[in-house]
Amino acid sequence: MFRTLGKVWAYAVCAKQAALLGPVAAAAYNLTFQLGFATTQICEAVAVAVQTLLAREIADTKSRSEYMRAKAVRHLINTSIGIGGVVATGLSLTTYLQQSKVLAGLTSNLAVREAAAGIMPAVLATQVAKGLAYPVNGIVMGGLDWKFTMLAMWLANIVCVGMIKSGGVMDLNKIWWALAAFMGTQVVTGIMRFQSKTGVWSLLKAENKMEATNES
Repeated sequence: MFRTLGKVWAYAVCAKQAALLGPVAAAAYNLTFQLGFATTQICEAVAVAVQTLLAREIADTKSRSEYMRAKAVRHLINTSIGIGGVVATGLSLTTYLQQSKVLAGLTSNLAVREAAAGIMPAVLATQVAKGLAYPVNGIVMGGLDWKFTMLAMWLANIVCVGMIKSGGVMDLNKIWWALAAFMGTQVVTGIMRFQSKTGVWSLLKAENKMEATNES
């Protein structure tokens, strides 16, 4: 619940700032926000899958050795992040190359189209980061690492809102780059968490133990 509050607050602050820029900017923001969500729904499916599979692997302490569990967990981590990155990048690149047709299909208002086209690079960069954030968050939650995922989301919130409130000229590009930082922070903190091999992720230390045994 507290994790979700951090995410909703960041989205609300960005939406409010877009609304304050006027009806055209608000319409362009809403259009690109919905478009961005549409391009990353497959990545959300990956997050749900990896969360379930990881929880099963980590809990399976009877039928499999620690090394085999660590190997399976690492495979799920690498595969989910890879799929998320490839899918989000591919869809975002396709959207960028076909943006005129995409925007024409979403609105007939020329001013809104121009405003949306002007921020498309930032929008799609955000979506690539979001495509990675989905599986990374799914990985962390699959490890039942609830406290960390809450703290990581609030750190991302602070980064995003801090960029919005930092002063200077407010425009849609600033809002979208703040959202990009919001997603990027989740990716970086999540990867740092399971790569630290602490807490529930200490299971991954079994990889190093087996490698050391094989070398000796």
